[in-house]
Amino acid sequence: MLLVALVALPSALVAQNLTPLWPNAEEIEEFLKNAEVVDRVKLGTGITNPEKITLELDGKTGYAVFKTVDKDSDNWRCEVAAYELDKLLGLGMVPPTVERRIGGRKGGLQHWVTGVTMEKTEELSGDMETWREQVSVMWLFDDLIANIVRHLNNAMVSPEQRLILIDNSKTFRAYRDLLNDLDANGTGTNARFWGVEYDQDRVRYPTHYPREFIERLRAVTDDDIKHAIKRYIWGYDQKLVLKRRELILSRLDQMEGVTVAAHSSGE
Repeated sequence: MLLVALVALPSALVAQNLTPLWPNAEEIEEFLKNAEVVDRVKLGTGITNPEKITLELDGKTGYAVFKTVDKDSDNWRCEVAAYELDKLLGLGMVPPTVERRIGGRKGGLQHWVTGVTMEKTEELSGDMETWREQVSVMWLFDDLIANIVRHLNNAMVSPEQRLILIDNSKTFRAYRDLLNDLDANGTGTNARFWGVEYDQDRVRYPTHYPREFIERLRAVTDDDIKHAIKRYIWGYDQKLVLKRRELILSRLDQMEGVTVAAHSSGE
């Protein structure tokens, strides 16, 4: 399990999914890029051999996760690209992540967050409608980045019951189709995310999106997306992101029962 310190937000803001958990994300990015590395500890989790990095800058101490895995199927560059795309869409669900060289090796350095993985979350509480909006956005975002391994140990729940998407190194695969088809199938894992008992006869889960998110997804251009990820995702894989975005928008137009929330207007 990977952990990092979160910024506590007023309850009125927590109800709006698009309020970032890291309102000072740019400051965090600069800290990750420029702070001095004072300690490195191997983490006994995952197969990517991540390290916990202790950083210091101007008397401030912070922590981060460093990954250097560099394979076609598992790559640190995808971690940074997922954050850049999250940032472009205004989600605030992927912790700030930057490219950095540490100890002679280039990798992705991600802000250390505090929370509990879905695997260890015994019970969801509070506003389930808001929670399910976050899960809906997660399924859609994973379709966009072609994430084939969103499981209960790489999604975290913050103390404010905000959904945090970590471990995005196995993303941006060569998929032309939508793996979740936006509303996810009725597996036991997806039932846990949805906060219901697993029912093997369930086929799909209804989705519920913040209007601001859908409007942003429609408003960004292909050039915006390419600019956000071009340093990390190249060639055909980059074109597939644009193709999947096109499929997502088309699917949103076709889906029956999809709900778009309108927090800003109080609907």
